[in-house]
Order: sequence, then C-alpha cells, then structure tokens
Amino acid sequence: MSSVRHQMYQDYYLVCFWVETTLYGIYFCLFCISLGIMLKKRSLTSIAPRIFLAGTLAMFVIITFHNTANVYRMIAAYSRSPDPVTFLRDLKKWDAYGHPIICAILTWIGDCLVIYRCFLIWKRNYYVIALPVLLLLTSIGVCSINLYWFRHPASLPWSIMEPLFTLTFPLNFIQNVLTTGCIAYKIYMQHRLSRSTGISLTVGLNLITVLRVIVESALIYTIETFLLIILYFTRHPAEVIVEHAMVPSIGIVFVLIAVRAHVAKKSLSAYNTQTSGSIVPTWLSGDEDGTGRRDAGHIRSNQRRSGVMPINVTTTTEQHRMDVLHSPRGSGKYPTIVEFDDEAGIQHDVKHGGCV
Repeated sequence: MSSVRHQMYQDYYLVCFWVETTLYGIYFCLFCISLGIMLKKRSLTSIAPRIFLAGTLAMFVIITFHNTANVYRMIAAYSRSPDPVTFLRDLKKWDAYGHPIICAILTWIGDCLVIYRCFLIWKRNYYVIALPVLLLLTSIGVCSINLYWFRHPASLPWSIMEPLFTLTFPLNFIQNVLTTGCIAYKIYMQHRLSRSTGISLTVGLNLITVLRVIVESALIYTIETFLLIILYFTRHPAEVIVEHAMVPSIGIVFVLIAVRAHVAKKSLSAYNTQTSGSIVPTWLSGDEDGTGRRDAGHIRSNQRRSGVMPINVTTTTEQHRMDVLHSPRGSGKYPTIVEFDDEAGIQHDVKHGGCV
C-alpha cells in the first residue's frame, strides 16, 4: 500500500467512526419510538409481529455492540498504535474480525425479515420468494467462505477467493431490489384493483402512502449497497465509510417503516375525526367505541339516496392495522380487503365485500 493511500485510509477511518456514531444516535431515537409502537399488546397477538419485534431487538443488540466496539477500536488504534491503519485492518484481532461478522449477520437478518414480509404480502406464496431465498442462501454460503478465509488465508488461493469477494455486494443488492420490488408491485397492483372496483380510501392514508413508506425506507440500504459496489470495484478507500454506515442503516430501515407507518396512521385518525362520508373501516381509523358503525350506517344511507349500490361488509376481528390492500380473491366482482400492519408491514384478510 502506497503512503498516499495509507494516509487516505487513516483519514477515512476517522470519518467512518464519526458517521457510524452519528447514524447510531439517529437509529437509537427511532428504535425507542418504534419499540413503544411494537410493544402494544394488540400488536403482538399473532406470530408475524413477534417475529419482526424479535428481529428488531436482535438488530439493536448487534448494532449497539458494534458501535461500542468501534469506540474501543478508535481509541486503541489512534492512541496506542503507531500505525492505526494496520491495527484496524488486522483481522487476527477480535475487534477487527468482528466487523465483517456483524455486517454479515445484520444483512442476513434484514434479508430474512424482508423476504418474510414479501411472503406475507403475497399471501404466503412460496413461488414468489423462491428466488430471493436462493439468493439469500447463496449470500450466506459466499460470506461464510469469506469469513473463514479472513482467519485462514492460506487455506484457499486468491484466484478462488477473488470471484467470491466480487459476488458479495452484488448479491445483497439484487436480493434487496428483488424483494422490495415484489412488495411494491403487489401493493401497486392492489391499489389499481381497488380503484378499478371503486373500493378505495378517498381521504387520508392510502396504498400509495404505504408504497412510499416501504420503498423510501428501503432505498436507504439500497443506495448504500450500490455505492459500496462502485467503491469496491474502483478500490477507493472511502469504501470503509459506507461499510460502517450500513451497520446502523440496516436497523434504521426497519424501525423507520414502523415509525412512519404509525405517524401516517395517526394523521389519518386525526383527519377522520373531522371528515364524514368516506369509507374508512373502524380498525383503520382507530375508532373502537362503536362510532365507526354509526358512520358506516350514515354512509350506506347516503349511498341509497344517491342510487349507488352499497357494499355489505362483514367484519372479523384482527388486531393488526394500518391500511387496506385489495385482492381479487373472494367474492368474484368485489375484492377481498386485507389489512396492512404498521409494525410488521404485513397483511391479513379481514373483510369480504358482497353485493346487498
């Protein structure tokens, strides 16, 4: 390594520690808010929210450990070592070797949660998640070999390892884009179906809002992975900045979805208290005292006076709530309305529409 490149690494490592600590502060605040949302009793009555809560808690523990270890690494490298770069890149040390392990584990947890969300939104369709699961298994295999080679470089020649290192970030990028794209496509098609059948929310939260929450939050990780691919292939030392930034960013993606969904739902509830004449189910608006049934009756009476064919809605109890998705499964012409969970980002069938 040339002296100029060595100096660049020394500077960039300082920057990466500062960036990760700043992002961790943002992540910590969002995590505390999202934890309060997820721990509501009615949000934990089914398995899916518990899985997302467990994944979020596991991420928090791992990210916190990584940030704490980085404080130790920075102090040890820049105050006790004559060569900070060599100290930080010595994978024989536990703290240096822990960085790629933590990055790999966080990526796998995040990918599992995204694939599970996609699986639920597509009504437990195994064919949809077949390719994402295959990519995840490939990523686990490639990263495991890489991690082993870090501690045993003599076990495999570089000619074999170089293609594996080249595959790591593109695999993560493709898998993330694919699963997020499947989720976005499903929500958008449900939105189009709901509009074509005339059953859609006319005010407040809608499926486009749900789509924006998921896609915009996922873009944080997607953009960082894309930048990491560019920096890796150009062999630029700034790669270490993005690598360390991704650790808290992966956690930010999931807690940000929960927080933004909750805020959007609260905004809808506040708006609906001042709005009448819109088809907003009680489980969506947060009305649990029976007033929603009165509003629904008011809407049906208005529909009869205006000559519009009303829709009879049969309700079953379901605790997860944020938004409605519409599926062609059910009673033919009229779609099945499925519910979107603000904490887990999933859907469940809750209503079936039929003609009166």
